[in-house]
Amino acid sequence: MSGIKLILGFGVTGLSIAKYFSKKKIEYKIFDTRNKSDIDSLQISNLEQDILYFKNYDDMIFDGIDEIIISPGFDKDHPILKDIYEREIPISTDIDIFKGLSKRPIISVTGTNGKTTVVSMIEHVLCSLGSKSIACGNNGVPPLGINPDDYDYIILELSSYQLENMKNHESYISMITNIDYDHLERHITMHHYLNVKLNIFNSCKYPLINISMMSNLKDYNYRDTLITYGLSSEGLVLSGLVNDKVSYDNKYIKYSDLRFEHQGIHNLENILGVCSITSLLNIPLADSLRIIRGFIHLPHRIELVKHDNNINWYNDSKSTNTASTKAALEHLDKDIILILGGALKKMDYKILSELINEKVKLLVFIGENKNYIKKQLTINTPVIDAHSITDAVLISRDNASNKDNILFSPASPSFDMFKNFEERGEAFKEAIKNNVT
Repeated sequence: MSGIKLILGFGVTGLSIAKYFSKKKIEYKIFDTRNKSDIDSLQISNLEQDILYFKNYDDMIFDGIDEIIISPGFDKDHPILKDIYEREIPISTDIDIFKGLSKRPIISVTGTNGKTTVVSMIEHVLCSLGSKSIACGNNGVPPLGINPDDYDYIILELSSYQLENMKNHESYISMITNIDYDHLERHITMHHYLNVKLNIFNSCKYPLINISMMSNLKDYNYRDTLITYGLSSEGLVLSGLVNDKVSYDNKYIKYSDLRFEHQGIHNLENILGVCSITSLLNIPLADSLRIIRGFIHLPHRIELVKHDNNINWYNDSKSTNTASTKAALEHLDKDIILILGGALKKMDYKILSELINEKVKLLVFIGENKNYIKKQLTINTPVIDAHSITDAVLISRDNASNKDNILFSPASPSFDMFKNFEERGEAFKEAIKNNVT
């Protein structure tokens, strides 16, 4: 790393790269597409101002640059990338840098939904059994902010944006949880999206994939080398084999004397994926399931916020696509009041029509994409538009009756009204706290 590095994007990832370079006395510059006023002043207050470029740039930005480090959310169509390609400057990522530092076994996980839950669950199992492990990457923990030598295993959550730019895909175990309709504003087609996700298998000892995806891989030569897990017509599949000692119903997973709620079929698949990984690490299934039974599920994922007057309030703000909302609707019983909508994003909402007609008694729309969703749905369910989160809570409260489930599962990004899904979920919970007694 002898030359000057150019960091593209100055969010969480870009900041972690800058801190790492500063610590290692590596020279760098930063370019972010936002205005300087939109950046947290604390992030740039201790930096030399002549290394910072915001919104606009000139050719001087490339003086001395021998490598580009691109953040996952950086616009791949931005003109600066054309200039970089023309200059043939190599592009790398924080993950590539980290993998060059780490000598520990890496477990890589990607997928449209469930990946943060999976990496958190793996971390929980391994740490509970005495193996120092950390989940990092797309879950918000920057890999360059940790010392890999402090751990026995590194668990990397990887998004398609990261996999698209990474050069080093080496892992001990790599897993894909699922692929569904999402991120097409960037990847354009599902075929390209799938190809990007499959990069995770480019260099790993154990490639693990949800068995439900195998039909999508009929044109790929290496499909026979993949290790499957999940639900099949023959039973539950763990590490490529049907395990007839594990059973389940709509609520519980059962193994020997263990029996606990799996929190939905989508989460049952997550559990099977985690147990497949731990079995590859020679951890007995009984130990894994015993520890998973005590796992505290992450907030904003079909989170029961309140049970009031025999009415359940669920916060599923993490739902930024239709597949996750579909899973939430399948998990809950009928008599659902569904709060749906958010930022506009290319999405197939038609797949929700059947479940809405079957289970939803009232549909409350919120966000800038409400009309976009309405045009796709074919439903008989009554509809009401809300102007805010609080308004949606009030409408739901006033229309709810005994044993109803009120589900805030937007199937949309949060950026029309909120910074992220966490802020959106907290706003929903606060509205319940202030208006539901």
